[in-house]
Amino acid sequence: MEWRTVWTTFFLMMALTTTVSFLSHPHGYELIFAVSMNIIATTLKIGARRTTGAMTMAASMAADFHLVPALWAFYYFNNPELATGLAWGAFVANIVSVILLIVDAVLRQMEIDILS
Repeated sequence: MEWRTVWTTFFLMMALTTTVSFLSHPHGYELIFAVSMNIIATTLKIGARRTTGAMTMAASMAADFHLVPALWAFYYFNNPELATGLAWGAFVANIVSVILLIVDAVLRQMEIDILS
């Protein structure tokens, strides 16, 4: 078992689900948690060697660039509507990242099957 993959997948799923949680109940603490989980997931993707790994890194960075301004909009500009709109962008980026993660897992399994 590859623990790096386990942790990356865990934090990616946490980023996705906490973003959904914020979208359903826009509360500041949920947004802080979503930002934290997403930044950790992005950090864990550093050093990915496969093309799909680079694409998931880009998708996570897109989510970061939506969630961090959402945090500013929520707390500093007192604009929960803008924060929610930005969180929707992060949600879409995280969905793309999950799809790419699934594609990567399928491709790796296919490589293992071909080699054995």
